[in-house]
Amino acid sequence: MISSFLNGIRNFSPWITFYITVSSACLFFLMGIHAAKYLIFLFAILSIVLTYQNSDYLKVSRPLLSFLFPFVPWFISVIILILVHGIDGFSYAYNAMLIMTLVFLGIQKITFTRNGLICILASFLVCMSIAIIAHVLYLGFIDSGVFSVNKNKVAGVITFLTISCLASFHFDRKLYPTNQRIYIAFCIVVSLVSIVLLEARTALLAFPALAITCLLSNRKEDKKFAIITTLIFIALVFCFFLSGRMQQGIEDLQSYQEGNSSTSWGIRLELWKFAIYGFIEQPLFGWGDKPFAAISSSGYAFNVPSFGVFLPHFHSDFFQTLATGGLVGIIGWLISLVLLLKDSWKDSTRLALLASIAAMGLADRYWAHWITFFPFVTLWLMLYLSSRKTETSYEKAYCLRNPPCL
Repeated sequence: MISSFLNGIRNFSPWITFYITVSSACLFFLMGIHAAKYLIFLFAILSIVLTYQNSDYLKVSRPLLSFLFPFVPWFISVIILILVHGIDGFSYAYNAMLIMTLVFLGIQKITFTRNGLICILASFLVCMSIAIIAHVLYLGFIDSGVFSVNKNKVAGVITFLTISCLASFHFDRKLYPTNQRIYIAFCIVVSLVSIVLLEARTALLAFPALAITCLLSNRKEDKKFAIITTLIFIALVFCFFLSGRMQQGIEDLQSYQEGNSSTSWGIRLELWKFAIYGFIEQPLFGWGDKPFAAISSSGYAFNVPSFGVFLPHFHSDFFQTLATGGLVGIIGWLISLVLLLKDSWKDSTRLALLASIAAMGLADRYWAHWITFFPFVTLWLMLYLSSRKTETSYEKAYCLRNPPCL
């Protein structure tokens, strides 16, 4: 009876669909619910128990290590920093590694193609975009946030999904029939509206990053798509001008030049300078989990005193890592970025996702914060597995058409 029950669950495809949706979209992370990681762990372990035989664990070890390898330098640097500064503030790193490991083991035996994954992501994207649009239009921003989360973080995750769908829409276009392309295009348009309403300027940086990804290719159609992506960027900037958000940034920079640092961009620039001061003082291991407070306590005065009481972060992945971990942190992180770049070089959709987090991370925390990093690593994993499984399905189809290859 028990064996028949387990066999029934094994063949129950909605389990798989629901699991893929939860782990790739990270809906609850987007809403700021940190404990949602346990839901991911639960479904991963359940999938492992239901789909693995004893011999499977040895077979999967090499593919798992191959997937995790680019993240290893960054994670080693985090382990060193934990030994120096203690574990507080670094839990997002080992939780991210645990998520990637369990999710990889949980779904690597499940067959799903790139176009199937993107359609699921597009469905989640349009649902969340509509929810954001409704929230902003009817409730506005509550403490500069949406769903009780800072709007820059919400915009970051929505942008990850938008870039993934938009990049796959172009680079993997041969995978999609016309009806899927129309549906994905609709979802992307709705998401762009939500990004405009969120007024998160850092999200704009992902689109020139996608254009640069297109320009790295030698194919004419990719270079043409770079023009389209640039036009999307220009249209978004124009909308930000209409809302007054872009003018506010320009005024911030003008005020900063006149000596007024107490503005959004003025504070950012002062924070980046403050991180450099801290790095000069503690260049090897940085200041640990709360670098701003630690640097302030050491005698450095922040030029915007009223802002210091909030114990802020440094509004940049680079400067946050520099202040938190010094050379050890920044070198480990940059090496991982290079390895991820190399790993995704032949998969332009993943390359675009990597470019988006790197670009947006120039002006805010996306790698260095769990709300955005957990969705990034799960998206990265899903795209990683879907690209390989799509390639495998192509090879099988080719062999069926050409029996001698068997």
